[in-house]
Amino acid sequence: MGTCTQCGQDNVATARFCNGCGAPLVELDATGARKTVTIVFCDLVGSTALGERSDPEVLRELMRRYHAELRVILERHGGTVEKFVGDAAMAVFGIPQVHEDDALRAVRAALSMRSAVEPLGLQVRIGVNTGEVVAGHGETLVTGDAVNVAARLEQAAPVGEVLIGETTAQLVRDAVRLDPVEPLALKGKAEPVPAFRVVELRTDPVASQRLSPFVGREDELELLEHAFRTAVDKRVPQLATIVGPPGIGKSRITRELLARCGARVLAGRCLPYGDAITYWPLTEIVAAVGDLDAALAGSDDADLVIPRLAAALGRPGAAASADEIAWGFRRLLERVAAEAPLVVVVDDIHWAEPALLDLIDYVATFTQDAPLLVLCATRPELFELRPEWATPRVNSLVLKLEPLAESQTASLASGLGDLDEPTRLRIVEAADGNPLFVEQLIAMHQESGGSELEIPPTLQALLAARIDRLDQAERAVVERGAIEGRLFHRGAVAGLLPEQDRRDVGPRLLSLVRRELIRPDRAVIAGDDAFRFGHMLVRDAAYQSIPKRHRAQLHRRFGEWLVDRLGDAAPAEIVGHHFEQAHRYVVELGDSDDALAELAAEHLIRAGRAAQSRLDVGAAVKMFDRAVVLLVRPSAQRLEALLVLAGLLHETGALERAAEVAALAEAEARAAGDERAVTRARIEAAFVPMASAPEGATDVALEIAESAIAAADPDDHVTLARAWALAAAAHNMHAAESSLMQALLHVREHARACGNREQELDAVRLTGGPIVFGPLSVDAGRRLVAEVLDEMGDVAEIQIWALHVTGHLRARRGEFDGAAADLAAWRAHLRELGREMHYASTAMCMWDVLSLSEDYASAETALLEAVGILERLGEVGVRSSALALLGDVAFRQGRLDEAEQRTLDSERLGARDDYFNESIWRSVRAQVWSARGRHAEAVALAREAATVVDRTEMTDQRADIRLALARVLFAAGEDVAGAQAARDSAEIYAQKGNLVGARRARDLLASTASS
Repeated sequence: MGTCTQCGQDNVATARFCNGCGAPLVELDATGARKTVTIVFCDLVGSTALGERSDPEVLRELMRRYHAELRVILERHGGTVEKFVGDAAMAVFGIPQVHEDDALRAVRAALSMRSAVEPLGLQVRIGVNTGEVVAGHGETLVTGDAVNVAARLEQAAPVGEVLIGETTAQLVRDAVRLDPVEPLALKGKAEPVPAFRVVELRTDPVASQRLSPFVGREDELELLEHAFRTAVDKRVPQLATIVGPPGIGKSRITRELLARCGARVLAGRCLPYGDAITYWPLTEIVAAVGDLDAALAGSDDADLVIPRLAAALGRPGAAASADEIAWGFRRLLERVAAEAPLVVVVDDIHWAEPALLDLIDYVATFTQDAPLLVLCATRPELFELRPEWATPRVNSLVLKLEPLAESQTASLASGLGDLDEPTRLRIVEAADGNPLFVEQLIAMHQESGGSELEIPPTLQALLAARIDRLDQAERAVVERGAIEGRLFHRGAVAGLLPEQDRRDVGPRLLSLVRRELIRPDRAVIAGDDAFRFGHMLVRDAAYQSIPKRHRAQLHRRFGEWLVDRLGDAAPAEIVGHHFEQAHRYVVELGDSDDALAELAAEHLIRAGRAAQSRLDVGAAVKMFDRAVVLLVRPSAQRLEALLVLAGLLHETGALERAAEVAALAEAEARAAGDERAVTRARIEAAFVPMASAPEGATDVALEIAESAIAAADPDDHVTLARAWALAAAAHNMHAAESSLMQALLHVREHARACGNREQELDAVRLTGGPIVFGPLSVDAGRRLVAEVLDEMGDVAEIQIWALHVTGHLRARRGEFDGAAADLAAWRAHLRELGREMHYASTAMCMWDVLSLSEDYASAETALLEAVGILERLGEVGVRSSALALLGDVAFRQGRLDEAEQRTLDSERLGARDDYFNESIWRSVRAQVWSARGRHAEAVALAREAATVVDRTEMTDQRADIRLALARVLFAAGEDVAGAQAARDSAEIYAQKGNLVGARRARDLLASTASS
């Protein structure tokens, strides 16, 4: 037998269409389907004792009636009975089709079962739980932890009680009165499980959210108000139908209209299931009218109207045709509207039976001389069943609600909750203009205490039901679109479908557009059509419904389709992602596929290389990191990925991880007997201690670099580029500017030879240090920058680097306008590239320029930020120098105690061979002591600073330290030595071309000479 996925009807095996509803019968994937369902377990209490005291034949009849009663109730509420085992029953709500109110149906059924067995002299206990399962075929309908929890809840329920799980409670709490119970220690569960006792159904179900602000529907509201005014002014009935997907705001605009128009309102809602539901909205409307005799008083046809309404209401003995019922209802509304303007609201007419739709159409067309507005709300599915409803007619308005604009969605979110900006933006993006989604996401966020944004069960149920209502062919299309993502292409969907189903892709996509699940969009792939899911949450619901084994197959096929379709132009990151997802699901299901892992890693590594070439270090780290995780087995591919990753991690400031990855690479290289890789791993490892534990690390790094350079094959440009980069880093720590410049030139040469554009550009960037701080004059530095621009000026990275270096040089000329801004732009660029440690270190560049212009407050701000970043990263070398410079700016602003403490912190952290740092903290502390009158100690320490700085090639720094020495000497009364130190300082500044520094030195000489 073939079971229909739409209505559950069993059909003969050879049937192509369902005998019950006519839907095409499609064989389901053998893996089943993933669904969120609600499971009910019901068990008879005291059955053993009942058997002991009952006649077997009487007992058998009682149990037959018990089973029959339970089955009728469960099936009437839309449940599927999976099994009866003795006196226990299990049913599933959501099989064969998911409904958004499955949880509520299940709870209503549970309460009905509890009441139904009482007249039989029986008692039951019931457990209800909602969760994700795999819906299979054959003897077992569903499997999953949700089933186990439902069974445990039933076992824990007291006699005559219904216990439900937490997710079920969230789904039904607005319609059911609940009492929380102590979390249950259930067998097989590590943590206690929250549970709730069902007290009763609410007779007045509360709204699922408070009245939200009315946002962005003013034009639509004006159209509805116009329809109402027309009905009142002309006494001609009007029919208005508000159309939109769930949550788009149909109920909200209806409430706003009713609040403004001041009319009498009668309302009814169509139900998705149940007995005698055809005229259910009429039942609610007639109940709201009240006394029919009073409402029809004075009417000469009341004796005809009342029996016909009684037939619609299902009163015993009453009978009337559909036409007679429609006539009777029209006459009732005419009489009510004669007393005052009337609005009749019929909600959810997409669930209406044809007879009710005919009745609404009849009332709106034939009602006479009555100020009546019939206002209907529906989802777009109505027009598939009743396309003529959308046909333009006199006195009829069809109002389609579109998603709110982003600004309107943001306004709604702000009005519903006090949210931080990142959370508000995520909610606005996820909701994509759907007001209900905004409300539910905010409510869930607030209930969870502001934790990570989660999709509420109410929305999950709503969206899953929309997906599950699709026929099998449409669902296959939407699922394959979900594999690609929120934006997907027709060609990809066709490529993922079986060949015989590809012809129908176009009509299926158009059907999904009409249902407003997707909409056309701009294609990314040339020559193809693109579509976008109406909401990301819809895409997620479709994706979650796909069994994981099938997801693995589809992800792999999509990656292959991209490669076949685009060839070398296929985006490696996207292809790698889909192969990676395929592999993840394969592993999750207990299998392995090393070839698939290697294929995914190959594309991710290619994406990582591309990120490196565009200088996006953060993205490159992610790509190589993911590749390493995939490559479990030792291989040359994995080893290369580890080596590159170690270097990238160092660049981003992830020092601890960089060291770990380098050590792992060295171990695997030794195990493989790959000496070249061992050398490269040692090089990558040597970068880290210079930043994290610099004492003695610089000499070790230089030794490793020189050894690698000497031993490397001249054509091994990869190793030589990294070795020279290590040597450059060591020379930089020693402030050996000439050696640093030479090393960087070698890095550029070998990086270019091996095609490593990122490393070549990085070497150019680092030449800024020796150009600015080394012995090269300002004019020579400008010429060198111009040469670099002539060679590489078409690269934006080089352009902004040149501005930053020129800013340093201009500041030395006293040209401060824009210099700090150019440096700030350079620093922001570094941060965007994920080079956080480099960004922090360039705070000292800000100090250099800002101290020349004597803007010490701004320099302090930059340095404080840098110290915080470097401390978080575990960096020590640069941080010690930043602390010394903070001592300098504190001293210049008169905060002597703070200045001295900064120098103590710098001394404690810094390495003895970091001559820049060692000279700075000594010079600052000497000036603090001098200001306090400790002249002898100050002079001795200032002379030490001058001796230390002479070990460097940092021209300006040598002049700065001598100028500070001169001040200390003058304060100590050693005028001759002070004058000599000032003249030496002025001369060194002049050699550099530092006009600002030279002027300061001359001013000091002049002031002391005059005094």
